[in-house]
Amino acid sequence: MGYSILELVLRRLRQAGFRADVAYPGQKYPQIGETVATAHIEKVDRANLTVTMEVCIITPAATGGTACEVEALRATEILRWEGAVCVQNGCTYDGVSQVYVVSILATFTGTTEENSCMIWPGFYCFVNGELQLFATNIHIEEVTGRQVEFSMGEAAPVGVSDGCHYWNIELEEVIPAGSAVEQEPGMNFTLKLVTDEKREEFSQCNWVTTRREYSKAGLRRIHKGVALGRKETAGGLSEL
Repeated sequence: MGYSILELVLRRLRQAGFRADVAYPGQKYPQIGETVATAHIEKVDRANLTVTMEVCIITPAATGGTACEVEALRATEILRWEGAVCVQNGCTYDGVSQVYVVSILATFTGTTEENSCMIWPGFYCFVNGELQLFATNIHIEEVTGRQVEFSMGEAAPVGVSDGCHYWNIELEEVIPAGSAVEQEPGMNFTLKLVTDEKREEFSQCNWVTTRREYSKAGLRRIHKGVALGRKETAGGLSEL
């Protein structure tokens, strides 16, 4: 399975404080009294495995067009952090509904099926069984601890000795502003990495350092740590 693109977009906008819903709910549209966001699938390109969502930021006329543009910029940044390539269009005024509207086209790389469009993030990362929703990059370095051995008076090595075997892990998260920050794991946790080809499970994990970078757009968090055990199994994203 993967993330439904529509569900993901709506969830991220709501986490950031937007009142968000589908663009065509099949019922009478409510009177706009505050900033709202609507989303729908604008285009599906099966050849290039991309899905373009249109997100409209709508504000009451009394708030002014500038307020609508500012809120649209915030929404564009949230979608960009989710991996979308975004184009934000200019602000327009709807005299009938008396609202300002800014349209954002957000193109995601994903997979399309008969009844749905799904985001393919490249990998899934779980810590103690909990999916890390904001994980964007992960680096794994195997450290064998092996050392080349030499005999006294010999220039060429005569063998390789075993040493302490472990894995260095670096996990980067990008958490949009307004999103709930997940609690960091304690000592001795399990990390599972699932890709399109295989599953890797790392045990006896501990973060050694965590760096946090704050900006108006949100939080960038980078964990560095070690794992003492690892096992690999077949099967990838298709079996989630």
